[in-house]
Amino acid sequence: MTAAHSNPYDLWLGDDNHKCLPVLDKQDIDGILAEVAVRVGSGMGKGPPPAMTALDLEQIQVADYAAFDGVSEAQAGAIRKFHMQSPIRPDEMLYLGLRSLFQFTWPEPESEHDLRFAAAYDFVLNQILADRALKMSKDFSNEAGLLPYWARMAFLRVLRGMPFENAARFGLSGVAVAMVKKAKFNATTWAFENGPVIALNYALEPILKQLNRFILHYHSTREMAGPSRLERAWRCMVPIVLHFWSDVSPARMLESSVTIYGKDSAIMLHRLTSSQVDFIVSHELGHVALDHPRRLQKAREAGNASLIRHEFEFGADAFALGLMRSRLIDRMKHLANDETKPDDTASPASDMLFELHEHQRELGATYLLFIYMDFIQRAGEMLGKRLAHRVPISERMDTHPHASQRLDRLELMNAGDRLYTSPLKRFARDFFEDILMYATALEEEELAASLA
Repeated sequence: MTAAHSNPYDLWLGDDNHKCLPVLDKQDIDGILAEVAVRVGSGMGKGPPPAMTALDLEQIQVADYAAFDGVSEAQAGAIRKFHMQSPIRPDEMLYLGLRSLFQFTWPEPESEHDLRFAAAYDFVLNQILADRALKMSKDFSNEAGLLPYWARMAFLRVLRGMPFENAARFGLSGVAVAMVKKAKFNATTWAFENGPVIALNYALEPILKQLNRFILHYHSTREMAGPSRLERAWRCMVPIVLHFWSDVSPARMLESSVTIYGKDSAIMLHRLTSSQVDFIVSHELGHVALDHPRRLQKAREAGNASLIRHEFEFGADAFALGLMRSRLIDRMKHLANDETKPDDTASPASDMLFELHEHQRELGATYLLFIYMDFIQRAGEMLGKRLAHRVPISERMDTHPHASQRLDRLELMNAGDRLYTSPLKRFARDFFEDILMYATALEEEELAASLA
């Protein structure tokens, strides 16, 4: 391996494309977009066309995760065993990937018709993609079938951001990533003797994208708030809450229309989601680097696992935050030492300010992740307390510390800096509180009806 390619994750990120297959080609994508436009036009007449259609193309790349470079035979066997134990329904997987692929962005609405026209695009797109996924599912029915590429891409993206010698030193160079059917918000790390495997919920990225789409939609339309705003917001969030607390299909979570207005919001949607997935992957790598699986097993044998499990989660969060800071420091050093930059380009000081803003944006995405988790946790607890006798609700979502405690710890780790905040973060915290207060105030029959 040459010095230029001393980090294998760079090579794999470039070579993985040869191991992936596209679910759709350009003709298929163009056909779907044309069918949406025709069906909406025939039902609603003329309306403003989308300002932009964003395509997250990693969503239509699928691959066999056991066949990637860097995956040992033992890890490949474990990955195939995951799929045999909990087979992923191909129609759900395809629908989630296709729905995450397309994102319409609209100009600011000027009338009620414009609002309904944009919502109709989402509604019709959902119908078309659900039908398309069902028809395609027969080709993905194998238990060890092909899975979306986004998890592998995020995994490589995080690891290529650190020196390979550091990854090797802390036991991260032997880690593989898998995609499994598991209704957990975070991933799970399996510490096999022949190399750990990080297993990500296959619905994770589409869920996060829907949550970011939700908050960006309501943030951008806050001046147009009507009397049913909180009711609509609660009904939109119910399938996501029940996915983690009950047995609701992940495909149900993406059915609600949440329109995005403006190109900047579309760009932010993508960047928020990728930063949140990166943090989750970094968190799981933290468990490996800090030797948590082995230490947890010893604690179980001693009968005190519950005492340290939460501290391990806090420690993995701190590791992920440390990786984020290390990337910032590395970028700042590179800018300070870059002597090849032409004189007529932006100054090093402005470039450094941009990198600081990028770091804050990544931090803000992480904070939003915990705000979402906090709402889902509290909403599920409320439903369990009031409707457990009528609706199957789990006793708890997972064994992690409460999301609000984890966010408090992260903010404490930044106490030496100017504490991060933004209009979107403040809005999200207040808006989710308002939604929860609205749902809590419903009479039992009204609350039960909202879950129907």
